[in-house]
Amino acid sequence: MPGSILQQPTPSATTDPSKNVDALVEAAMRRQDDMRVMESAHVRELMLLRAGYDEKLRQAETNRIDAIRQVDVGAVQRAAEVQAAQQQALAAQVVATADAFRVSIAAALEPIQKDIRDLRDAQSRGVGGKEQVVETRGSQNETRMNVGTLISVALLALSVLTFIVLYAAKK
Repeated sequence: MPGSILQQPTPSATTDPSKNVDALVEAAMRRQDDMRVMESAHVRELMLLRAGYDEKLRQAETNRIDAIRQVDVGAVQRAAEVQAAQQQALAAQVVATADAFRVSIAAALEPIQKDIRDLRDAQSRGVGGKEQVVETRGSQNETRMNVGTLISVALLALSVLTFIVLYAAKK
């Protein structure tokens, strides 16, 4: 081998084999040292490359999590807007329903109130004047209507209607 570190002994010359062995060992040691230096440089290069990719992965993961959080924040804001719109619509509906109940109750109570006024007027005329009341009694199946009873029934009906209106307004 030309240029080889190993020296080939010539047959005629006497050589000391220990010099040749020393040269071979020294060459092998240098070769191992060179390999270690190259390996450590390569390991450093790989470590730097891996650190760079690790940093890129961390940044990508951070960006992904931030994007998810932005979507969540947007969803929460949208849900709050929808809820506020629903509350406003419900409040308007409650007001409209209460107004409709007031109108219908007023219309339903008007005849009852008129009858109560007429009964009070008739009662006051009967108490204030000297009218003679003729009472006829029939068989046991017939009933007699008392003015106080009629007023009590009218007031009871008014109380029931008021309860219904208040109960409906709470819903």
